[in-house]
Amino acid sequence: MRLLALLPLLAVAVAAHGHGHDDDSHLEKRSQPGAPQPNPVDLTPLTWGDVNIIHTTDTHGWLSGHTKEASYSADFGDFSSFLYHMRQQANHRRKDLLVVDSGDLHDGNGLGDASPVNGQYTRPIYQKINYDALAIGNHELYVNDVAENTYRDFAPGWGKRYLTSNVFIKDSLTNKTVPIGNLYNKFRLKFGTRVMSYGFLYNFKGAANNTVIEPSNFTVTLPWFQKSLKEDVDMYLIVGHVPIRWAEATAVVQAIRAAHPSKPIVVLGGHLHVRDFTVYDNRAFGLSSGRFMETLGWLSVDGIRDRACRVEANCVGKNLTVTRRYLDTNVYTYKKHSLAHPKQKFDTWKGRSITREIFKLRKTLNLSNTIGCAPQDYFLARYPYTDARSLLNLVANEVLPTAVVNASRPYPGVVIVNSGSQRFDLFKGPFTLDDTYIVSPFHNDFVYATVPYSIASKMLDALNGAPFQKRAGDDIPLPAYASNATLTPGYVTKDDYGYGGDDWAHSSMPYVSAPNYISSPLPKGLKDGDLVDIVWLSFFTNLVNPILKKMDPVNTYTTGIYRSDVDSNSMLLNFVKAKWTNTTC
Repeated sequence: MRLLALLPLLAVAVAAHGHGHDDDSHLEKRSQPGAPQPNPVDLTPLTWGDVNIIHTTDTHGWLSGHTKEASYSADFGDFSSFLYHMRQQANHRRKDLLVVDSGDLHDGNGLGDASPVNGQYTRPIYQKINYDALAIGNHELYVNDVAENTYRDFAPGWGKRYLTSNVFIKDSLTNKTVPIGNLYNKFRLKFGTRVMSYGFLYNFKGAANNTVIEPSNFTVTLPWFQKSLKEDVDMYLIVGHVPIRWAEATAVVQAIRAAHPSKPIVVLGGHLHVRDFTVYDNRAFGLSSGRFMETLGWLSVDGIRDRACRVEANCVGKNLTVTRRYLDTNVYTYKKHSLAHPKQKFDTWKGRSITREIFKLRKTLNLSNTIGCAPQDYFLARYPYTDARSLLNLVANEVLPTAVVNASRPYPGVVIVNSGSQRFDLFKGPFTLDDTYIVSPFHNDFVYATVPYSIASKMLDALNGAPFQKRAGDDIPLPAYASNATLTPGYVTKDDYGYGGDDWAHSSMPYVSAPNYISSPLPKGLKDGDLVDIVWLSFFTNLVNPILKKMDPVNTYTTGIYRSDVDSNSMLLNFVKAKWTNTTC
C-alpha cells in the first residue's frame, strides 16, 4: 500500500526532471566543491499536518553552506531543490506548505560581506527562494546604507510578503518615515488556509539613525493592527526577528488572543541563534530554527481546518496537533525527507544554477584561496577562554599582540575587544579569506587613549563589570545535556516538548561562558604612573569614555584612531599572514 501511495508523487518528479537516477556519488557536485558529506543514518519521516512550515532564520549570508562541516554542508542551491520536492509532496498530500525566513541576512560570511556593498551578491540569491513570508533582522539595520538598500532593493521584490510591522525608515527622497516592508499581509494558501501574517523585530536599540523601531506592545494597540484582527482568517502567523520566549513575542500573541480566544497562532522567531520550541497555549506555538543555515525548522499543525472552529467559542481549550523538527542542512537530510523514492532525481535545474552562481561568486571574491594553515581547531565556546583550544585565548594572547599592538608607538599597548566580536569556530587546516568573515565579520576601528598604567590595568575589569553591550544576536545557547562519543558533535535540544526535536542524533557540544571583554596581556614591569596606550574597538567607545571619566574625574583623555591599517575584521588575516604562513596544509 505504501508503494502505491508514493507512485503519483514519483510520477510527478520523473515528469519534471526526466529519467535517470541519483546516487550518493553526486553529492559533492551539488554542494560547493570540497564540502564534506555526513555518513548516512536512519531519519524518522516528517509528520504532515493541515499547515506545514519550513523555517530559516539568522542565515547571515551562509548561502555556500558549511564547507568544512559535513552536517551543514548543503548550499542554497540544494535548499532550492529541497523546497521544490517538498512543495511537490505538499501538493500530492493536499496539505498547505509555507516557507518563512525571520531575518538577519547580513554579517557573518564572505559571500555577503566581502562584496563592495554588504549583501550585494547575496540579496539576489535570497530572492530566488520562493519564501511566503519574511521579516527584517537587526543586522539589516546597523548601517544606514544597508537599511536603505533593504528598503529600496530588497523589500520591493517580495511585495506584501516582506513584513515589517514595527520597523520604519526615513525615506531619503520624501523625508517621510515609512514602513520598510509591509505592515501585514492576508493571503490564502493553495489548499484554502487563510493566513494573517505580521513581521516584528525585538526592541532593538542599536539601529542606524535613518530607521525607527516601535516597541511591539505599542504597535499592537494601533488602529491598523486592531483593524487587521477583524479580518476572517484561519490562523495568525507572526514572523519575527525576536526570541520566541521574550516579551516582544508574547505581547503580540496576547494581543491576538485577546481578540480571538481560539484562533491558531504560530510565531517563527530568531535572533538568539538557538533551536527552540515553546507552547503559549494549546492553540499557540513558537519555533526558533538556529543560525548560519545549520538548521531548517519544520512545524506541522493539524486541526486548523476544523469546521467547528468557525465559531471560535466551540474550540476554546481544544488542542491542535503540532509537531516540530530541527533538520541538519545537508543533502542527505534533504533527500531523505523530500524524495518519494531513493532513485528519484534530487537536483533541479534552478538548484544547480544557484550552486554554480555561488561557486562563481566565491571564486570572484577569492573566498576559497588558502592564506595560511591553522595548526589546530579553536572553538569559540566549547572551552574556557583560558584554555589553549579556545578561540578567545588565541585572539587575546596571540592575535591582538601580533596584529594590533603597534610596536612603533612610544608607549606599550594593551588591546581590549568584546568577545562578541568573534562569531564562529576556527578549524584546523586551510585558512581562507572566507574565514576572516566567518570568524570575525565586523569592521570596527581600533581607537586608543594614552593613560597611566594604574588606569589601564583596571579597564578590563571595569568593562566586564559594566552593563553588557553586545552586538545583538550573539549566541545564547540552550544548555547542553547528553554526551555520546559515537556520535558527531552537534545540537542536542530540549524545548517545551522535551528532547526528540533534533532530526539527527548528536553528542552535545559543551558550552562555556566567557567574559564580555578580553584583552591582550598587560605590559609587565610598569609602575602606576607609567604611560600606556589602552586600545579598544570603536563599537564600545560609549562605555569606555564614562569609565575613564569615573576613574579620573580631573583629567580629560584624548582618543583617536590607533591604527588605520587594521580593524576587527582584518586583524585575523594579518595574524595568519605573519604566523601561519605555510599554505600546504
